[in-house]
Amino acid sequence: MAGPEIQVAEKPAVSRRAGVWRSRLLFPVLILLIVAGFYWKLTLTKQYDWVWGPDLAQQVLPWFEEEARQVQQGQIPLWDPHGWLGQPMLGQAQPGTAYPLNWILFRIPKAHGHIRPVALAWYYVMVHFMAAFFCYLLCRDLGRSRAASLMGGLIFSLAGYVGTTDWPQMVNGAVWAPLVFLFLLRAARGRRPLASAALCGSCLGMAWLAGHHQVPIYITLAMGGMWLYYSLRRGAIDWNMVKLAAVSLIFMVLVGAVQILPAEEYGHLAKRWAGADHELTWNEPVPYYVHQEYSLGAASLFAIVIPGVSAHADPFIGVVAFSLLLLAVALAWKQHAVKLFAAAAIGSIIYALGFNSVFQGFLYAVVPLVDKARVPSMAVVIFDISAAVLAAFGADQASRSMDSQWGRRLTTGVLAFGVGLYALVLSITYGRKSFDMDDRIMITATVAVLMAALLYGWRSGNLTSRQAFTWMILLMLFELGNDSGYSFPHRHDKERIIYLEQVRSNADLAGFIHKQPGLFRVEAKTDKLSTNWGSYQNFDIVQAMCASLTTNVLDLDWHTWQSKLLLGVRYTVSEKPPLGDSKDVFTGQSGLKVFENPNAFPRAWAVHEIDRADLGSVRTVINDHLEQMLLKAFTQEKLPPLKPCSRSDDVKIAGYTAESVSIAANMGCDGMVILSDTYFPGWRARVDGKPAEIHEVDNALRGVYVSQGKHELTMEYRPRSVYLGALLTSIGLLGALGLAVFWKRD
Repeated sequence: MAGPEIQVAEKPAVSRRAGVWRSRLLFPVLILLIVAGFYWKLTLTKQYDWVWGPDLAQQVLPWFEEEARQVQQGQIPLWDPHGWLGQPMLGQAQPGTAYPLNWILFRIPKAHGHIRPVALAWYYVMVHFMAAFFCYLLCRDLGRSRAASLMGGLIFSLAGYVGTTDWPQMVNGAVWAPLVFLFLLRAARGRRPLASAALCGSCLGMAWLAGHHQVPIYITLAMGGMWLYYSLRRGAIDWNMVKLAAVSLIFMVLVGAVQILPAEEYGHLAKRWAGADHELTWNEPVPYYVHQEYSLGAASLFAIVIPGVSAHADPFIGVVAFSLLLLAVALAWKQHAVKLFAAAAIGSIIYALGFNSVFQGFLYAVVPLVDKARVPSMAVVIFDISAAVLAAFGADQASRSMDSQWGRRLTTGVLAFGVGLYALVLSITYGRKSFDMDDRIMITATVAVLMAALLYGWRSGNLTSRQAFTWMILLMLFELGNDSGYSFPHRHDKERIIYLEQVRSNADLAGFIHKQPGLFRVEAKTDKLSTNWGSYQNFDIVQAMCASLTTNVLDLDWHTWQSKLLLGVRYTVSEKPPLGDSKDVFTGQSGLKVFENPNAFPRAWAVHEIDRADLGSVRTVINDHLEQMLLKAFTQEKLPPLKPCSRSDDVKIAGYTAESVSIAANMGCDGMVILSDTYFPGWRARVDGKPAEIHEVDNALRGVYVSQGKHELTMEYRPRSVYLGALLTSIGLLGALGLAVFWKRD
């Protein structure tokens, strides 16, 4: 007699789906927890800052503050009204206005009128989480195990360029490199090639949105090299690959257009400080001696495994990652991805060597725009992503082949390297009777010995693969922690935090100035405050720290006091009066004083004479006969003349925001209203609602003809380059998304 049939209940579909989602979310959550814990100085204490260097504190932070102000006022931050009489945000590129992650930061409620330090800390963490997660996805897509992919993601995020570069406008572009290569390799494998090529280009477009052009140029070079390889690898041109490469390039331009087009427009009208002996115009290549200065240098090759010995950019990945990289090359060389990324790693290092590499000089000379990437050493970002992928391959290979001949050789080699470093340090110490080198070399030696012990334990069977992976990741984090985040300054370290203090200090002076009526500019004329202190505190200033500037403002002789009075610098923060007639109106707790300059021009006024004059003649009038600037305008255009007028005018600024100005003008006669803000394409004027032309006058200012009587003059910033760029970016993103969702053909 048969027994009762046993019914096995199947798991409900909902339960199965929940299990799948838990499995998918496990490693992303784990990556976030590891990255947040790795940067414990930022996330678990309130004692450290990453925005502390001169460029970050005095340039990036004021940009972020202004962008956040405008976003929280419901505006899109297209124009920075504060520095240099106003400059375009997107045109300058580096403020990162178009980058989505920045929008999240800008939306976070402020504290005491400024971005919260905790928000900046978690912003930093999220940048590195994205880098780790994107690289994890790349490694998984290449068939690596989850543990090995985790290791690869952490290497890319916490080591090398991404781990040690704090400039957000640069590192934000780097984090998209893994996805660029992920989708490129999918397209090359024939996995939904059209959609993959579109997504490859779109991810590179996102890198361009981050702000700085340098890293996107290097990623573009690497992407182009890979497409070239796939197009020619069969001995004849593979036109399907050429078409896919073209698709990726088109989508790169489309998605990046909202940043690329305004930057291109601005570049033709501006000059750039790039380390040359003069400011560079758009048509001037960055001189090669600048590339030579910022090359990686042959000695920096040691920095791949030894922290603190690199120049300009840091290629450090550490002993753990480099050991796994070697294992991948030795044992997994037959795998296509290993060959490809090994070639990318070698090629990027050769390029980063710069002046030591004839190949980098050749590319500088023949490839358009490569000269604009003035720091060849930063090409190590391609080495880092390649090394991360190779390390993931090496980790998986180690779990299968540690008992091989190469496993034994690697163990012996790593041990010999660690012991050799110990011997070197001892010989130097006893020879000099002291050790005055960076003592982190001892960490490298110790990690090498521990890595050899770990590999031996794994090879001998005393450690399971899970145990070995766990200890290896912990050892790697210990090693990387002596480079990435190592230099964060403590907030009580006055010598290193000085730039941040100079921009954040003297809130009482800022409070007093904010209470003063009218629209004016402010200058900090003291070493105790940052040049951009006024911009951070939401004041309009003349001189500001930046990487580029419109040529017309440079033509103003802005550094003379006559020019500053012309431009409306009513208040000066200083220890002593800037001019003989300046009045002391407030003293702050720090001892710094606020002086009022009574002869400062209003921000808007009217004139009834127009003369043609060259740039030098205008500067002469400003410096020698400043009072004439209230009576006449100077221009290089041929404009209709005005008739003399004996009646007075009443010109007042009725409203002023970053992207719009409203002026109430009661004109005694026909004349021209001048606003002492930068003349730049994209500004549109209306008089009583009717379109009016804006003229460039007094070398850099805006002038509009206004007839006799009462009128409302408005100016709004409506740049075609931005609107066209936004349209193209939308088309690119929607197009790539549409192909990814709906295009199922292979």
